[in-house]
Amino acid sequence: MRLLERIIDKITNLAAVIGGVFTGIMTLIVGYAVIARYIFNRPIGWSEEIAVYLMVWAVFLGAAYTLKEDAHIGVDILITKAPVRVRRALLLFHCLAGILLMSILLYHGIDMVALTLKMGSRSIAIDFPLVLTHMAVPVGSAILILQFISKLISLAAGKH
Repeated sequence: MRLLERIIDKITNLAAVIGGVFTGIMTLIVGYAVIARYIFNRPIGWSEEIAVYLMVWAVFLGAAYTLKEDAHIGVDILITKAPVRVRRALLLFHCLAGILLMSILLYHGIDMVALTLKMGSRSIAIDFPLVLTHMAVPVGSAILILQFISKLISLAAGKH
């Protein structure tokens, strides 16, 4: 089980690094667009679209790392004040609910990607294949499911 946790953590960390790189690229593109528009009076049309696509990927790739680090915003007063047995039950419910919701998102994300491929959808401004953006949903959901499984393993081992 420890090997599985390490593999999931490596996948999660890699996704976070890629998401960070996408955030950096997005920042450079937006910075370039601002300079081009306001200093050189030469607006560029593609910057907004690419920035949005990179942001979608960054959010989906970074969500699992945020879960791994227990950094998602939440109201945890109930969990911190609860007895250990109740706390474990609440954490178990949290993981199972997360797996269920991410499984639904994964299923519909795969559906969305399949439809996008079937229709050959492309963006309006730069004729970018939208399937590349839409793939963020199932990929991010799958990594989140893995991270929830890792949390379940930790919970079963008594680490929480």
